[in-house]
Amino acid sequence: MKSGIQPTLINDPFGDPGLLVQFLLEKRVLLFDLGDLSAVSNGTLLKVSHVFVSHTHIDHFIGFDRLLRTLFGRDKTLTIFGPENIIENVKGKLAGFTWNLVELYSESLTIEVVEVRENSLLKGSFRAIDKFKICDEIEEPFVDGLIVDNPVFSVRAAILEHRVPCLGFALEEKPHININKDKLEEMKAEHGPWLNELKQSVSRGEQDSSLIKVPFQESGNFRIEDIPLGDLKIELVEIFPGQKIGYVVDTVFNDRNRKKIVELVESADVFFCESPFLANEEERGQARYHLTSRQAGTLAKEAGVKQLQVFHFSSRHKDCREQFYNEAQEAFQG
Repeated sequence: MKSGIQPTLINDPFGDPGLLVQFLLEKRVLLFDLGDLSAVSNGTLLKVSHVFVSHTHIDHFIGFDRLLRTLFGRDKTLTIFGPENIIENVKGKLAGFTWNLVELYSESLTIEVVEVRENSLLKGSFRAIDKFKICDEIEEPFVDGLIVDNPVFSVRAAILEHRVPCLGFALEEKPHININKDKLEEMKAEHGPWLNELKQSVSRGEQDSSLIKVPFQESGNFRIEDIPLGDLKIELVEIFPGQKIGYVVDTVFNDRNRKKIVELVESADVFFCESPFLANEEERGQARYHLTSRQAGTLAKEAGVKQLQVFHFSSRHKDCREQFYNEAQEAFQG
């Protein structure tokens, strides 16, 4: 398995925008935008750990209620990232319901909301056990576009223009480390916690001279041998680079946005880019602060992405599905 993530558009390109990213090696799902979620099962929604909301126009945020309904009553933390005012948007959503029975639930949902501003990240939490009153508000620096960084993945955001601030995102899967089981058998080494230690040592970039204690069981005799990390990397370890996924919706094609988008999604394996308008509708796109098919292809080409996936087509062009794809690919391939 060369990648541990699988990105999939939630709806038809003419439907509400949204991207679901499933982590194949663990029970984790990420959502980019909260439009119509009727195509997503409750079982999948229960695995959602992070949501990245570009902006809160109705076709990007109407699914909040469905996600809340599915997760409520679970001992779980959901983290939502969004543009300026996302904390107030979530607060308003939660205030629309009556929470007088929350004390009857033994497990409590926590929603952490992170507001991406020009120079800072404003954070606040809403806990079901406290009837979703906001608490723990803090402000942190917003550096180099980074909003999530953990051992499994990182996410960067760029603030784009859509008459309101609208976030573009780039997800980067961290390199994942596998142990070659056939070679482990050939070494006659025992399975055990030392394999996790080996993976962590490789992940941390420790010196090849570092020693790892390896247990062996041969002919009923048990022994532990100190083996240099460099030797074990050659013998046992397989490192696969992670994927990079770009996601950009609802923004206008101008010099400032163009630069931000190209830097954000540079060299992405897959670039999911909106394309509500056809190539000959540039004037309409500028007026509505949206991209055309040709502009999406141009951005993908300049960013050097490997694959372009256009979506979020205008419903006015129901009969032009292939034209959207063809125009975007013509610009992308030059």
